[in-house]
Amino acid sequence: MTIDLYSGIFAAGVTIGVVLAVVAQIRSATSWRWWAVPAFALGWLAAMVAALSRLDELGEGGSLTAHIVQHVALGDVAAPLLLLGLPPAAGGALGAWYARATGGGGRGARVLAAVLSPLGAAALWIAATFFWLVPAIHRSAIPDGPVHLLDHLSFLVFGLLLWLAVFDMREGTRVTDWDSFVRSLRTCDLPWWGRHGYAMATRVALIPAIAAIWILPSDAYFLPGQTPPGGLTRHEDQVQAASMMLGFEILLFVASLILGFVFAALAEGRERASAEPP
Repeated sequence: MTIDLYSGIFAAGVTIGVVLAVVAQIRSATSWRWWAVPAFALGWLAAMVAALSRLDELGEGGSLTAHIVQHVALGDVAAPLLLLGLPPAAGGALGAWYARATGGGGRGARVLAAVLSPLGAAALWIAATFFWLVPAIHRSAIPDGPVHLLDHLSFLVFGLLLWLAVFDMREGTRVTDWDSFVRSLRTCDLPWWGRHGYAMATRVALIPAIAAIWILPSDAYFLPGQTPPGGLTRHEDQVQAASMMLGFEILLFVASLILGFVFAALAEGRERASAEPP
């Protein structure tokens, strides 16, 4: 298997970013939680698998399933793991930059705050996902080249943007009522239950994209003359890609739901413990 030029450029860029974050952490005085280290490493590994493994070769060779798996690996596996395991030194630097960049009160600061807010991030992520599923645009991203690179970069960057609301290191307004919750949706720092609800809502938002993959004509997502590997017909490959994506998003939805109940039970237990007399 050979590594294509633009896939290699993407992998090198991600690796450089990861190395810089680790170096900043080593040079800082902050501690890195033990479980965050493997999470960060796994996030990098997921990005490398998406760009440098046989998945990339299969996607370029006509497998829609492999191409969609790459999208999922970058946006729904690598991105959240990289944020979950982000070195505290890098997180602190990004948080300080965010405070400076959005604290000026000008138009640029307001636009940046809106883009990096949960609502803004979700809107951009949904728009990017549907953009790359437009048949003509998808076909242009199949062969290795600048568009192929932008496809990879888009799903990782917008995935990071989306999952930032779930694993947010920024400090915002404390949520005490509905109005403050709406403000957190437009700024940052959702409460724990808002983060779980946000994760589940974004999974539901993908249903139209999955339906499009399933029902569009069989030549929509393939270059002329391309045949999916493995003996599948084009339609069978489309159904397989949509089924895989649907199954993965259901798993994420259910995991968010279960964790939401777990956190609710823990929060209730802490409230009862604090209410009991010493």
